[in-house]
Amino acid sequence: MPPRKRKSEDNVPVVEKLYRRNQVSYEGAGGFSIDDDEYSERREELREKRDQKRDRQYVYITAPDNCIDCEKPLLDSFLWDKFNYAVCNNCRDENGRHKLIAKTDARKQYLLKDCDFDLRQPALRFISKKNPHNPRYGDMKLYLKLQVEARALEIFESWERLEEERSNRTASREAASDKKFEKKIREMRKEIRGFSHIKINVNTPHEHEFGEESYNEKTDEYSKECNLCGYLLTYEKL
Repeated sequence: MPPRKRKSEDNVPVVEKLYRRNQVSYEGAGGFSIDDDEYSERREELREKRDQKRDRQYVYITAPDNCIDCEKPLLDSFLWDKFNYAVCNNCRDENGRHKLIAKTDARKQYLLKDCDFDLRQPALRFISKKNPHNPRYGDMKLYLKLQVEARALEIFESWERLEEERSNRTASREAASDKKFEKKIREMRKEIRGFSHIKINVNTPHEHEFGEESYNEKTDEYSKECNLCGYLLTYEKL
């Protein structure tokens, strides 16, 4: 049997062409197995190219002359380069005032939507980092917490209103959960009523001999157990 010919580039579907174009190489696309080191290296290259392209729009923003904290000349500043926040490296408090926060945590903590990060102007800048749980997962987006808090105040106008909204959402979730639980209980009770009228076959035919009646306060149900086969009859009293 003659070897199959590779399909020419002209016959490649448009979707596949676009897919190839957005990969570092076709072999590195999803579904192919490559070494972890090579995979990580290519992911890092893609991340750098993507970040460089995204940050081009901020190159033309003029940096202030001085750091807003120490008022000394703003020479080296990670926070300005990555977030347009005019604090020099000497004043940067990465574990305190200038802490970074993941987008998932920021959305949950400050009740923000994706559009609040990306569409509301000015869009919040972020840096990409490998996911600490699994490097093959999507990259984490880290935002400057100070800027996230400022965006939350812009939307909710005060911390009191933010806390009120958080309480309202918590109450709504709890109410929905309670309704779901009550519905499930009602369905279970209907099933129990139906089963209570079904005769259970055992190896030796017999009539059930039930013991004393017991009452369950939590479910508001009564039950009796057959002394011969252990069949449990559960029912309600109207």
